[in-house]
Amino acid sequence: MEQYQKERIRIMLIILTALFAWSAQLCFSAYRDARNGRLERNYQIGIKTRWTIASDETWEYIHRKYVFVFLGSGVLVSLMPVDVVVGMIAARDINTMSMIWWWMLLALAAILVTWLIICGIIANLDARKHYLESQA
Repeated sequence: MEQYQKERIRIMLIILTALFAWSAQLCFSAYRDARNGRLERNYQIGIKTRWTIASDETWEYIHRKYVFVFLGSGVLVSLMPVDVVVGMIAARDINTMSMIWWWMLLALAAILVTWLIICGIIANLDARKHYLESQA
């Protein structure tokens, strides 16, 4: 492999690790804010569905009740840079991470997406119920 390609792969893996670490920090920050009731209704961070953003009261209720979603997401995302770093160390070369580490990264991503979809559906149903009850 050409030296230029090796350097590009090295930079890509470092950026990927930094991106995962930043994403994990974002999840833990959202967890802290939601737990303390400081996660205001917005369109960037949070559980955003038609029903969760229907009112400030519903938004706060859902984000306090489902705060564990942010914690779980943060844990899963924080395992991703660990996987990349351990894979690079185990392969003894930043450019030849063995396939098992990539499969583990893919599995973590699949678990994260499944987690978010399931929790999002459940939170949306709960938000709908809460909003309709609060309007009655």
